[in-house]
Amino acid sequence: MLISDFLSPSSVAVYGASERPTSPAAHILRNLLNQGFSGEVVAINPKYDTVAGRPCFASQVAGGTAADLAIVAIPARAVPTALQDCGAVGTRAVIINTAGFDDGTGRASQTRLMGTAREAGIRFIGPNCLGLVRPQSKLNATFQPAMPPSGGLALISQSGAICSGLADMAEAEGLGFSLMVSLGNSLDFGMGDALDMAVEDPKTQVILAYVEGIRNGPKFISALREACAKKPVIVLKAGRHAEGAEAAATHTGALIGSDRVFSSVLKDSGAVQVATLGELIETARLMSSMPDIKGGRLAIVTNGGGVGVLSADRLADRNMHPAELPAELVERLDPLLSPNWSRRNPIDIVGDATPAHYSEALGAVLGSGDFDAVLTLLSPQSMTSPEAVADVVLEARGASRKPLMTCFLGGMSVATARSKLRRQGIADFDLPEHAVQAFAAALRASTHSRSYPSLPRINGPRNPAVEAFLVQEASMPNGMMGDVLSRKLLVAAGVPCPIPELAETAEDAVRLFEKLNTPVVLKISSPDISHKSEVDGVRLNLRTKAEVEVAFEGIVARAQAMRPDAVVRGVTVEPMVALPDARELLIGVTRDPVFGPVLTFGAGGTLVELLDDVATVLLPISPERARALINETKIAKLLGPYRNMDAIDMAALVDVLVAVSELATTLPGIAEMDINPMLASPAGLCAVDARIRFDSAVTPLLPDPTRELDGLGDNDQRQGKA
Repeated sequence: MLISDFLSPSSVAVYGASERPTSPAAHILRNLLNQGFSGEVVAINPKYDTVAGRPCFASQVAGGTAADLAIVAIPARAVPTALQDCGAVGTRAVIINTAGFDDGTGRASQTRLMGTAREAGIRFIGPNCLGLVRPQSKLNATFQPAMPPSGGLALISQSGAICSGLADMAEAEGLGFSLMVSLGNSLDFGMGDALDMAVEDPKTQVILAYVEGIRNGPKFISALREACAKKPVIVLKAGRHAEGAEAAATHTGALIGSDRVFSSVLKDSGAVQVATLGELIETARLMSSMPDIKGGRLAIVTNGGGVGVLSADRLADRNMHPAELPAELVERLDPLLSPNWSRRNPIDIVGDATPAHYSEALGAVLGSGDFDAVLTLLSPQSMTSPEAVADVVLEARGASRKPLMTCFLGGMSVATARSKLRRQGIADFDLPEHAVQAFAAALRASTHSRSYPSLPRINGPRNPAVEAFLVQEASMPNGMMGDVLSRKLLVAAGVPCPIPELAETAEDAVRLFEKLNTPVVLKISSPDISHKSEVDGVRLNLRTKAEVEVAFEGIVARAQAMRPDAVVRGVTVEPMVALPDARELLIGVTRDPVFGPVLTFGAGGTLVELLDDVATVLLPISPERARALINETKIAKLLGPYRNMDAIDMAALVDVLVAVSELATTLPGIAEMDINPMLASPAGLCAVDARIRFDSAVTPLLPDPTRELDGLGDNDQRQGKA
């Protein structure tokens, strides 16, 4: 099967093998020969008869070989020929180190590469990648010099530098790897494929991923959810602050960037996102030694009160707290520790603590069913030997399977002890906050991998009222839809809102006011003005004909003065909505180019960008996910009873979110939607302003549930390859 050809090949062919010092293939060949790989290594290069003292062949066909895995590190123009050679002998797994497939000829060279691979039945990692490392089989199919220690971490990276850096520091950092794979340009083998590989690898216990971008959103989501259901997944995303919404026509478009969408994907899948490379390393260090953390009840044992308090503070920052110290443990430890010990968690055994005091405290908390993990802190004191305490920690670890972390705070005086702890697989940290941060991330990852549910993907029939609306309108106009048309579509979808009417003159506005026979709202009508408040284009609670006439003239004149480039059609007239105890909300939709339609919910009104209190989720959503989305925002606390206001109609809000979800997923031409504000009150909801941008060229992203590795496994069998 293809996965085993990548992970456990019995033979490897190196295209471009030479002894030239500047050749990547020379270094790859040397790594394979000198770092303990027990399989056959075949040198391929038509320029040589021998390389590194072994036969070298012009091709696999010429040499009569058929390697399980081929590594191609030759000029880009020759790579397709090498793939044809691999296909001819049945080599289906290939790593292409070569760069240069973005050569100014558009996609021609990439298209040729992909076409050649498909014709030969080949899956390839790369191009422009570092390669793959499999420590337990001593397979270093890269040109990086370091072979990291074997362990349970799989690193999937879109940067070769991240792989080589972590490989080089792995031993010192206490990290052990089952797999390292650098994806490079990911023309064929992408992040989703690599996740599949790590999930199926029995050696992998925890998956680490460094991500810069995703090509196939639906496939990535499918693979990520499957991975998170089976193993902890920790993700570091680069480029989090990329500008992607400068030309957005709605508040929603201005608020939602690629990182917010990506973070929502990770959260809904059950993956844990970290913000820095340091956090990734520290979380990996803890999970390398303890990949499965059962719970968050942390005991902190320290000989310094300050570092214990700081650790407790960092727990509180993450909505966690030190577990309560049971009375029976207090009674047990009282005669064994200093009279001045804290008698609470953090367990401060005071500055003159001896190794014996550490031993008693650690034995008590590790043996107690009231704690899930232990953090041992040590500050240098003349009375306390760091090396002796390290021995106590190692002895305690041997007697318990609970996660045990250490932070020996200091420099030279604790260096030997810390080195001993890391060499023995203890998760040791430079600072207490780093330990707590890693524990919180590892706990989330472990918990998600055990229990995070797969989210439903709901694709119900289109709303009959929406169908009727589309038939009536015949064809939807591209670009920003008018206020009237936008509201009609929302009403058809089940979103409550008044339908405004267009008044091209002041006389029209007065006539509509008299027809409604209620206080009215006038708003500027222009396809070119995205936010009405920016031109002072709204007048509220107009109660007389004179007020309406004056308001019309003022709105139009001001809009024309401030935006002389805009087409001003007049104003819209609608009833003044007055809902007691109403809160202003935002509901919006954008279309992510990778992941498809995204729903945004949060605090609304004119200060929406300044408040930036929104949460996002991929569509479609269920009512349960809608409720969870609401609770992710700060304004959620204001939607229940608050001071003298009654709770809003939460069921109605959930219904509206689901209705918007169904509209956006069944009508892919909606490129952007902005309902702001949506008034939510105890009596119900009402959308008082809405903008929809329609683009008939937008097509839905179709999920690709096909596992490419499975498909090629079948192809391997058809080709007769074991």
